[in-house]
Amino acid sequence: MSGSLAGRRVLVSAGGTREPIDAVRFVGNRSSGRMGVALAEEARRREARVTLIASNLAVPAPEGVEVVEAPTAADVEREATARAGADVVIMAAAVADYRPVETEDAKRPKDEKRWQIELEPTVDVLRALGEGQRNGRLLVGFAAETGENGLERARQKLVAKKLDLIVYNDVSKRDIGFDAAENEVVIMSANGERRIDKAPKEEIAAAILDEVERLI
Repeated sequence: MSGSLAGRRVLVSAGGTREPIDAVRFVGNRSSGRMGVALAEEARRREARVTLIASNLAVPAPEGVEVVEAPTAADVEREATARAGADVVIMAAAVADYRPVETEDAKRPKDEKRWQIELEPTVDVLRALGEGQRNGRLLVGFAAETGENGLERARQKLVAKKLDLIVYNDVSKRDIGFDAAENEVVIMSANGERRIDKAPKEEIAAAILDEVERLI
């Protein structure tokens, strides 16, 4: 597969956003960025020009790719929108659905009082990209859901967000997905569904990019 994406511009997001509450606390998730990093590395191996939007990665970014730091959902929105002209956009990052309405610049001291935090929705970056000018761009999303109901929600997201491809993984399983070196996914497009059994994320990345190439 080396060289199979030569000349293509591929944008990948990876990691998990952190939405500040105060100077030290945040609303976040368990995403390490391993899946997105594996996708960026595989796209680079296929000789694509790769940009990685990195949200608080717990693993090193691959060599030979442009890395853009984007710690919050607003950062991901800005950086992805600015680079939406890529040939392939793969939004693998776990972008927060909610962020605190108000944040404190200093650290809030601990006391015995309850601390109520109001959350507001963040922009759905994937939906915004799907509804924008496509100009031939291929758009890939991820659906971190739970169980068979989650699988159906992923099918609905494929249509509702106008995606070319969506990758479902069941985050209720402790040995795959978040914090794990392996994953197990269902890759969905208008052409059908392909289940990929449990395997290292590098192999999952290769399978996803094989499907991307079929759609290009």
